[in-house]
Parts: sequence; structure tokens; C-alpha cells
Amino acid sequence: MTRIVPITEMKDTVKMFEMSENEPVYIMKDGYCSRVLLNVEMYNGLKEILLDLELEERYRRSEVDRINEDAHMFLKRLLEGRVQSV
Repeated sequence: MTRIVPITEMKDTVKMFEMSENEPVYIMKDGYCSRVLLNVEMYNGLKEILLDLELEERYRRSEVDRINEDAHMFLKRLLEGRVQSV
């Protein structure tokens, strides 16, 4: 079930931690979604998915034009462990 809470509930940190343990919690401010609270495992999983998608897109572009050195350099840096997480 999607959890949507007003920003005033952020005062109760224990409750917020419990609510965000297994699913994201959407924080509302002035009637609009302002923030999303995630546990660190979920956040890291999303980062990995986004990195995979970026690599896939860069590889696809390099296959199309065969001269995309940017993708090849990124992959090389990734394999060497020099890509910094955002």
C-alpha cells in the first residue's frame, strides 16, 4: 500500500523509519508531493538499476554510431572501479 503523509508527521522519526522500512513514503507539503523517504537498501537498488540503464543506453548509442568513445571510456572506468556514485 502506498504511504502518503503530510510533512507534519516528519516530527515522529521513529514512525517514519518504520513506515519506510519496506516501501517508499511520499511526503506531502502544501498539497503536493515534495519528498520520498526510502530505506538505504531500496535507494541503493534504484541506483544500480539507473546505472544499468545508463550503461545500456550508452552501449546502444555506441553500437549505432560505432564512434561513441564516451560510452567505451565510461565502461572502462566502471570496470576499473573509478566511477563515483552520485
